[in-house]
Amino acid sequence: MALPQSTEKSESTSCADRKTTLDLDQLTFQIYTGNDLQQLRADWLALEAEAQGSAYHAYEWCKSWAQHVAASEKATALIVTGYIDEKLHVLLPLALHQCHLAKTARWLGEEIFNQNTGYWSKELLAAPQTHFLRPRLIAALKAWGVDLIHLGNMSFKVEAADNPLVRMDDTTSTNAIYPFELKGPADDFVKAKRSKAARKKHRSKLSKLQSLGTLTFMKEATCEGASATVDAMIKQREVRQAETGIPTAFALPNYQSFAREAFADLAKEDSPTKPLIYSLKLDEEIISTCLSLKSGERIYCYCTSIINGDLMRHSPGELLMQHVIEDMCEEGLEVFDFGLGEERFKLAWAEPEYLKDWIEPLTFKGKLAAALESAKLSSKRKLRNNQSFWQLYRRIRGMFARLQH
Repeated sequence: MALPQSTEKSESTSCADRKTTLDLDQLTFQIYTGNDLQQLRADWLALEAEAQGSAYHAYEWCKSWAQHVAASEKATALIVTGYIDEKLHVLLPLALHQCHLAKTARWLGEEIFNQNTGYWSKELLAAPQTHFLRPRLIAALKAWGVDLIHLGNMSFKVEAADNPLVRMDDTTSTNAIYPFELKGPADDFVKAKRSKAARKKHRSKLSKLQSLGTLTFMKEATCEGASATVDAMIKQREVRQAETGIPTAFALPNYQSFAREAFADLAKEDSPTKPLIYSLKLDEEIISTCLSLKSGERIYCYCTSIINGDLMRHSPGELLMQHVIEDMCEEGLEVFDFGLGEERFKLAWAEPEYLKDWIEPLTFKGKLAAALESAKLSSKRKLRNNQSFWQLYRRIRGMFARLQH
């Protein structure tokens, strides 16, 4: 009697699997172009709430880019959607750039965002043969008139699933990301991550700052507090640029408008992705900021800033960052992601995770543009590893910046 029961259960499970597995042959790609994303909002938010993907492709985040940044980058949003039976299963927020006489498809906001994945339903990522989606996307973009696909900073994984858009032989990105798993309680986690000497140094810097006045770590829960912190980040980065000559991503007014609106709109009740904004205050003056996005159980650190001057020697940025990490441990979050860019303090917590760039010409004009892009990326990689160049660069930029002020 046991064998027939087991067989019956196996057959019924197999039937259930066949019913729940998506038929990718039924997936149809549709392309929307234009910088007014309102008509996509309902489907976008519904997929964002249940799908796998990067917080940097949240509707409110991308909408703010389309409204404030697209025109200055001479770009138009090119949103690729994939439906099965009228249900949205994939959304790729791309942008069309006209450059070197070629039309290039890039991730929307790639220059000021971070890692890129798009949004994928869990059912789609679990379906077999998802790797066939990349050739179909190529065909859809080529039919639209795209000359070159250049999708940068893509991880091999979308959560635990393989990224359907990434291949092993794709170009390695210039930057890596720095994610790490969180575990509570916070005290035990910090002890496991930081050496005894590092923890002692942290306490010493904290004590010295506290001796200068009233020190307050703030998780900004009000619109006013969040807005003041975003403004402080922009101001602190402007001062830093004036001192060092190293450009800030928020130097232009439209990029500042993007940041202000994006963080404000993510706080809307129906946005699945939420802003997470922290500040460190000394006698009510903001001396450090940490602006992040929360998607599911993952925290994406977008940008930080610190006040310029004597207080820098007490490392207010690192003090605030550790406080944020400890808070996330206590709240039960699973992953903290420092995002792109190598910084010394990141290596104390995380190992680099290298990303991939998908560069594929679709036409002869695309081949010419791809050659230029490859040469540019190669030069960037060489310069990034040349410490002598960067020391000279910072010295010269700082000198010119000071002369202009």
